[in-house]
Amino acid sequence: MSRNSDSTRAETRTITVAVTFFADLRRFLPRGAEGPQRYTVPEGATAADLLAAIGVEPGAEVTIAVDGELGNRETPLRDGSDVMLLNPMEGGAAAAGEATIQNIGGAAAVGEATSKTARRPPR
Repeated sequence: MSRNSDSTRAETRTITVAVTFFADLRRFLPRGAEGPQRYTVPEGATAADLLAAIGVEPGAEVTIAVDGELGNRETPLRDGSDVMLLNPMEGGAAAAGEATIQNIGGAAAVGEATSKTARRPPR
């Protein structure tokens, strides 16, 4: 190797981050791997750089948390960052006071909120 290659390599600093994959994104885990995985990226890397290194498509919808805080693709990483990758959340429980009833065959569906308010039949 030439000295130029060695000096270039010495100038390129890297950081190591731990990545935990959730739900469908676990498909990016190496075969047989479990738990957080360590990735080395260039110093100054963002979450987008990490996603590219992992192989996540640039347009893929991903929820990113870095060191316990909700982030985005532009979130900078630091050495030792703990990154969590999840699928975006949809739906969920109704907010307080917004319970709904879904009747299936005359009975409320399992897991759905029910109302105990009796109604008088029309006269």
